[in-house]
Order: sequence, then C-alpha cells, then structure tokens
Amino acid sequence: MDTLGSAPVAGVDFKRVFEGAPGLFLILRPDVGFSILGASDAFLRATYTQRSAIVGRGLFEVFAGNPGDAHVVAAMKKLRASLARVMATRADHAMEIQRYDLQPPKDAADDTGERYWHPVNSPVLNEHGEILYIIHRVEDVTVRARVENNLRATDILQSITQGFFALDRSWCFTFVNREAERVMGRSCDQLIGKVIWNEFPGLRGHELEAIYRTAMNARVSGCKTAYYADHGRWYEVHTYPSPDGIAVYFRDVSDVRKAEAQQAQLVAASERQRRIYEAALSNTPDMVYIFGLDHRFIYANEALLKLWGKSRREALGKNCLELGYERWHAEMHDREIEEVVATRKPIRGEVPFTGAIGRRVYDYIFVPVVGRDGDVVAVAGTARDITDRQHAEQAIRMQAERLAEADHAKDEFIATLSHELRNPLAPLRNSLSLLRLAGNNDLATAPVHEMMGRQINHLVRLVDDLLEMSRISRDALVLRKERVAVGAIVHNAIETSEPLIRAARHDLHVALPEEPMWVEGDPVRLAQVLSNLLNNAATYTEDGGRVAIEAKHNGDHVTVSVSDNGPGIAPEALPRMFEMFSRGARSGARGHGGLGVGLALARRLAEMHGGTLNARSNGPETGSVFTLRLPLAANQAADAPIAEPPLSRLAQTRILVVDDNGDAAESLGMVLRLLGADVRVAHDGHKAIEVFGDYEPAVVLMDIGMPGMDGYEVARTLRRQFPDHCAALVALTGWGEAKDRRLSQEAGFDHHLVKPAEISALQALLTSLAGDGAAGTGSGL
Repeated sequence: MDTLGSAPVAGVDFKRVFEGAPGLFLILRPDVGFSILGASDAFLRATYTQRSAIVGRGLFEVFAGNPGDAHVVAAMKKLRASLARVMATRADHAMEIQRYDLQPPKDAADDTGERYWHPVNSPVLNEHGEILYIIHRVEDVTVRARVENNLRATDILQSITQGFFALDRSWCFTFVNREAERVMGRSCDQLIGKVIWNEFPGLRGHELEAIYRTAMNARVSGCKTAYYADHGRWYEVHTYPSPDGIAVYFRDVSDVRKAEAQQAQLVAASERQRRIYEAALSNTPDMVYIFGLDHRFIYANEALLKLWGKSRREALGKNCLELGYERWHAEMHDREIEEVVATRKPIRGEVPFTGAIGRRVYDYIFVPVVGRDGDVVAVAGTARDITDRQHAEQAIRMQAERLAEADHAKDEFIATLSHELRNPLAPLRNSLSLLRLAGNNDLATAPVHEMMGRQINHLVRLVDDLLEMSRISRDALVLRKERVAVGAIVHNAIETSEPLIRAARHDLHVALPEEPMWVEGDPVRLAQVLSNLLNNAATYTEDGGRVAIEAKHNGDHVTVSVSDNGPGIAPEALPRMFEMFSRGARSGARGHGGLGVGLALARRLAEMHGGTLNARSNGPETGSVFTLRLPLAANQAADAPIAEPPLSRLAQTRILVVDDNGDAAESLGMVLRLLGADVRVAHDGHKAIEVFGDYEPAVVLMDIGMPGMDGYEVARTLRRQFPDHCAALVALTGWGEAKDRRLSQEAGFDHHLVKPAEISALQALLTSLAGDGAAGTGSGL
C-alpha cells in the first residue's frame, strides 16, 4: 500500500499547506472508485467529515448518501460523467451547481443539512501526459441557491420527484404536490383541509408521528426513514417547521442503492504531493500566496505571478517591498503577518495595487498555516479583484445622488409654480368678494357668482395638489369628504368640461334621475374624475360627435357612465388604459396630448371613495364607455343648505397691505375697506417700513416673495425698528410649505395664510385678533 509522504520543498510541508489553505479540495486517484488521497481542512469542516474516516476510501462510497434521494442520484450520476470526461480529455471540467445534502451533527440545531455545490474537476498530468491525480474542487453556494430556489418554489414543489405536503397547526393539509398525490393515491382536492391523522390513521403511534409532532410543537426539523405498513414501502421523511405549521418532504427509498465504490489504498510520494498541491492552488482565478515567517513569498500561483509580471524564479524568496509594493502597503502587510502569527486569527481587508494590469483594488485574506506541533509555520492568503464591483457601487451612489437632486429640483419647481399660480388667484377671489360685498348679487348674477366661486375654489384645490405629488405617488392623498348630491357632482364636472365640449361642437346628453342620490365623498375630487372622463371623450371624439353622461341608481350603489361615439379602444389597449403614463391607443383626427396620468389618478380617486372605474369598448370605431361606481350614503334624505355666515365689520381697524402684485394688493384693500377697515397699501418692502412708522397699523397683511426686500426681511426690520409696537404681522403668501411657515415665524410673523385666502377665513382671523386685544398704537382690533 502506497503511503503519503510529507517531504518539505523549499522549507514548506506542502501537504500541510494544502490542508490548511482556503478552499474546498479533494485529491482523487484515477482508479475505478476514485479513491480519496487527501482533503483540505475547509472541505472536512464543510462536509462534517474526518480525514481518517475518508482518506483511502472511494469517493462514491464516502458520499453515497441516500440512494433513494433523487438529488443524490442525479448528483452522483453527473459527478461520474464529469470524472469520466476528465479521464478521457485530460482537461478541466466545471460542473453545473449540484444539490447534495449532508447529515449535520446533533449540536448543529439550526442546520437543516441542505447544501448546494459548484464542483470543478482538474487532472494532474505527469511528464508523459498521463493522469496522476484528479483535483476535485467545490464551492459551497447554498445561500445563493436558496435565494434563487425561493423564487421558483411553487413550480419546483410541483415538479420535484419528491413528495411534498404542508400542514397547518391544526394538522390540516394546505398544499400537496403532484408527486405526493401519486404516491399517496389521493388527489389534492381530496386532501386539502383534511386532518392527516384521519386520512392516514396508520400514522398514529407510528415512529413518523414523533418527528411530525417535534417539528410542529418544538419547531425542530427532523428526518426519519421508516417502513409504513399501509403502503408496504420504506419512506425517507424530512420535516421542517414553517410559519403556518410544518412542511414535509418524503421519498420512496425501498430500493436503496448499494455502495458502488470499494476502499482503496492511499498512494502518493512527496514530489507527487507537491505537484498535486501546486496544481490545485494554481488552478484558481484568485491570487493564492504563502508567506514564510520572514515575510518573504515562498509560494505564488499563476494568477499572482501574472499580476506582478514576473516568473516564479524572479518572485519567490522576495518580500513585498522588493516586489514593487509601495512602502505603506508593504509595511501594512508586515504588521498583518505578525498579527496572524501572534493571534492565529485571519485578517481581511481591501487594498489598491498597481501591477502589470494597471491599478486595481483587491479584497484579501491572510490565514495561519499550523504545523504538526501546533506552531504557525507560514501565513497563506488569497486575493480577489473587486475593482469592477466598486465601480458599480460608485455608479449606483452617483445615480442616487442625481435622482435626489432631480427630486429636490422637482419639489422646488412645483413649489415655485404653485406660488406663481396663487398670485393671480388672489385678486380673482378678492374681486368676487367685492362683488358680493357691494350687493351686486341679484337673481341674475347670483348663479354666476356661485359658479365663479366654485371654479376659483377648484383651481385653488388643484394648485394645492401640485404640492401633494409625492403623497399621491404614495397613495397618501387626503380626501375632504362630505355628503354631496350626485347631480351636483355631475353638473360641476360638466361646468368644467363644457368649454372643451362646446369648442368641438359635440352634442352633450345628460340623464339624471328625478330623485336625488347622495354619496359620502370629496365633491371636488369626484367632479375631477367625471370631468376627466368628459374631457377624454371630447378630445378623442371627432368634432360634432355625441357625448353622454348618465347616472343610475343600482342597488346600494350609483353608477355614472360617460360614453362617446368616437374611435373606440382596441382590445389589447383596454388593460393598460388606467396605468400611470399610459396614453392609450385610440386614434382619431383630433389631436390629443397629456402626460397619461389622468385616468390612473381618476381610478385611484374612485377606489379611495370605495368605488371602481372601468372602461368598455367593442373595438375600433365603436365608441367607448367609462363607468364610475360609488356606494350610496346610508341616509338618502336631503340636507338643508347651510347658509354662509355674514362677514362682520372691522370698525376702522388700521390695516397695512403689502404686496408687489398691484392687483392682489388693491383688490384686497378694497375688500377690507368695504368691511369697514382703514386700509393703506404698499407695493414694496421699503415703502411698507416707511408707511408703518407714520401710519402705525394694528395689522400688517404682507406678501413674502417680493423683489428687493422680501417679506421676511421686512418683518425682521419692523420688529427691530419698532420694538414697542405690538402690531400683528400676518404673512399672506403663495408659499405654503412647512418650511415656509417656520421661516415666517422665525422672521417675526404672528400668522401665516396661503393665497388666495378666503375672505371669511381672513375675517375670522382678524376677529380673533380683536378678541385677543392685539393692537398697535393706532386703532385696536
């Protein structure tokens, strides 16, 4: 019987080096059973084996596993084929990932034994090209495989050759795969929801019952091979606790395969060992190296030699500094080698290095090599190029920064746009209040005033929505619900869409039931949904077409349908009509644009009201129908209209209005004068400070975003120059974000209102200030 020698080469016991080096390796003899000649320490740890128990035995004897296990059968078959290919071609062969489960020791409680391996078989040739040995190198890829397997769990469970079923905590079947149906002779429909003990009474008192109950009650996995008399078969059963109960894998192992390999004698000589270890360590794409205790390289594989651009003769025996490492780099490795020798613990790090292939970044690890007497005799290490990974990570970080900047710019744009839109809305609302206060509200003009008020309020709400885009994308849009008549919603929607319908000369048909129907909802949002549908119909339908809107009572729901005789919707486009940024596939002579968010937002608003929004079309040139379905309010009795409270008088209160927008300032001043206030107007900050000193107002209503001297600076100046004047400063601005309110408070403002302020709300604030006794040296509020 040949024996393994351990003659040192260049002062190193290569057997010890091989056994202690990182990586999972076996040395096989190319005989019938592929006898195991040597194994690395990492391989023994990973497979829960001992060197004395496997060396000298055949590979397929040591790792025969359970012959009834389909994974074992497949893995062994492919391994045999790979080894046969290496024997025939005398070339390396990398196998695909294989599953080969282990039996972990009892103290490994959290280890189920499931393993996935990536094997590579490499021949070691003599000078005549004959195979001396085969290096069997494997990588444990269990974690990665489990992640991938979870993505295909359901399909795999149905396709695996093992039987599988799941039980809930009441011992009822919740899943049965096809193989389990075949083996148990029962269909899934016959088992789902049934108690296992009732369907298979032979399990009561059976030794398999114990591992079922251990997995269920103690939450501990189990494995048992036992004979089940009711079937006349032997089964290997694996039980695993799951969140809802237990999962059970089983297979028929009645025809267990006998061991195929016989024990063989160990053969190897010391020079042959050196060549085996050399082939194994140089056959990896990673850089593998060994330092002597004097910090000089005593081994470097081909990958590292290529990085250095040197031959083995030029490199071995030299230290890092002599091989061109920068001084800081060489000194760092010197310290790390000493630490590994002293502590016997690995050290890992990342470091840049400029070699023959340019400057790259490497992930490296140093580990101790322990001799027979227990002393550290060398330090082995590996290094891997991670430059591309770091570049990818940097690109991801830069992209995230760009996205954050773009998102910030978007928020700034929306805030600015909202401010600019609020400026023209302020004089419009003020002017409407002037008309009402002036008494021009007779029977002929009252409906017009009401319509103007609704549309201004609608515009204000839409402007507010510009600042809620992020909330809309997170489904966090807040509804302002109230009890509202469906007819009023329909009329408001028609009022909004009427200009577009009229411009296209469409014939609009409206059908509403005589009895009012009431829903709980946000009237502006619901009108927005219907006006969106009407606008779509008007846009896509050829001029002079027909558009209809009809509301119907349907049990405890109401349906509102918008139909047209336009070009219709292709069947393949219907499923995408309500997707964000989808603009549909309808065609027609009328041009249409938009961002494609209208229908998506409309459906989300409908769902937020507990309703639905759907589309229907029989195809091209058949028109289309969009139907909104909403739940009716519990109480359908009509509510009495709530009269708007009259505005109180301001009794000659001195008020200074400051705004660079002349229309907004003058119209607000006119409204306040009609309410009885004594008002002065300033159109810039400097004028406001000048007027304040002479006029001594009780209240200052001031814009923020003024050119030259903004409202913040004016407020700080007034508080600084007139410390004894207790005038109330009220910000009246288009900027309404939380940070804007914080800034106005820090500048000295007492209150913050957003344009266009409702006159009733402004009047309520002024009245509350009068109640608090806030006043300047002039007339008090």
